[in-house]
Amino acid sequence: MKAALYARFSTDRQRDASIEDQFRECERVAKAAGLDVVARFDDKGISGGTATRPGYQALLAAARNHEFDVIVTEDVSRLWRNRAEFGPRSAELEDLGVHCLTCVGDDTRRDGWGLVIQIKQAVAEHARREASYRTRRGLEGNAIAGKPTGGRAYGYVAARDGDTGLIEINQAEAETVRRIFSMYADGMSPRAVASKLNEERVPSPGAAWKRAERRHDGKWLASAIHGEIERGSGILNNKRYIGSVIWGRSEWKRLAADSAKRRHKLLAKASNERADERLRIVSDELWQRVKTRQASRTKQVGVRVKSGLRRHVRPVKYLLSGLLRCTACESTFVLSNGSRYQCATHVNGDACKVTQSLQRERAERIILDCVETELFDSARLAQLESRYEPSAPVVVDNGPRIAKLKRGISRMIEAIVGGLNSSALATELRAAEAELATLQVIIPAKVSARRTALEPLEKRRARMLDRLRQGGEIARGVLQEVFPDSIWLEADPTRGFFWAVFADGVGAALFDWPDSTHLFPVMEKSVCMVAGVGFEPTTFGL
Repeated sequence: MKAALYARFSTDRQRDASIEDQFRECERVAKAAGLDVVARFDDKGISGGTATRPGYQALLAAARNHEFDVIVTEDVSRLWRNRAEFGPRSAELEDLGVHCLTCVGDDTRRDGWGLVIQIKQAVAEHARREASYRTRRGLEGNAIAGKPTGGRAYGYVAARDGDTGLIEINQAEAETVRRIFSMYADGMSPRAVASKLNEERVPSPGAAWKRAERRHDGKWLASAIHGEIERGSGILNNKRYIGSVIWGRSEWKRLAADSAKRRHKLLAKASNERADERLRIVSDELWQRVKTRQASRTKQVGVRVKSGLRRHVRPVKYLLSGLLRCTACESTFVLSNGSRYQCATHVNGDACKVTQSLQRERAERIILDCVETELFDSARLAQLESRYEPSAPVVVDNGPRIAKLKRGISRMIEAIVGGLNSSALATELRAAEAELATLQVIIPAKVSARRTALEPLEKRRARMLDRLRQGGEIARGVLQEVFPDSIWLEADPTRGFFWAVFADGVGAALFDWPDSTHLFPVMEKSVCMVAGVGFEPTTFGL
């Protein structure tokens, strides 16, 4: 029998040698059982409480391909440490005929293995939860004793990085904190503050983070400054700057189904709060000025929101809101001044190199005209039609469709007899009966494949064009269908416009071109160029 070995350890504090040690033990067990080892899979520094492990997923994929018969691992906890994943995966492996063998004596080839392994898996999950409880209990003890509890706040040197074993003030960052408080108290917005700091090349709190995902440019964003008042996040809400050390104001709970994901919970009261003037950076007077302005801004926003609710007016969604994306930083475009779209990352702190903007109404008109004139053009459908010209006729079987129509018509008639007699139902019934009559007409069995492929495209084109011309949310829905992967804008600073890049959207949604890419400039001029796969670039006037 063929066997695959699996090894894993949970944290990056463990040695890579742990993997080799586990493999050595697994090989010994496999040899004793007469198994032929054909593959090895491992995950380093990943908890068994999550299924998002590359090695584990590769192991499952190989099992589904029947590449081996037995999985050998040190212990069942190496494979699973939560019930949500253990149940379905162990059942799937059993159905695949793949057994599990562990170095501590578990063997699913034996009778009665289920109860033992389920008990051991439950114990493993309990141990993981117990470790989390003990860690939090220990941190609370450190907080009560006035000792460091881990983490790092901007403006301070973490205890682990200092010479005294205590948290110390980072004087350079502390000066930046005081500037932020002063600029905001004097009337500058968080966006303007972030923009100024980026302009001066002041390192942000995340500049030293070793991020594997998302942004890693080390620039300031407005959100890092204003944060959330209730949670105490953001520079302007961190009470440590006035010498108040808080612990246990919130907690993060790992999800039962996937321990890699956490849910934040704000607690009613902090577990521990103490004063430490040694850590003060901001004066009480400056802190109160900031809090007064925050309260005023919150009240103003609340009045506007309540006023809108009283009038039952929903916020207006513009046609392209949320659909435009920046190719440089992958952020969405937002209305920077109510009339022009601009990269959100730039607007919220000049953290993106794309500084250009485009007029909202002109962008909407250009994109709508390009979609309607070029992408929905009948000539393009005719060119697409030629792609489906077959070398030999094919047989078209309308039997399944006819049977489905008959069933639907019967159900609609029953509904009408039962008293559900609406105009919409009657219209749908007439349409179904008309289609059925057409399909039941005797026609040659052999027809062209290109016509079969083209008819649905013509119908869909007509339907989408009608919706597009209605405008508002209906037209916006059409654009979301046509461009499910957004409309990506690539700035061309030398000529002062954006290239709109349509990739993996137009083809999949409309023309069945999986590799389609469309480009045209969105500019302050009267022409628009569109280039599509298999077509020459076309220029036309607006």
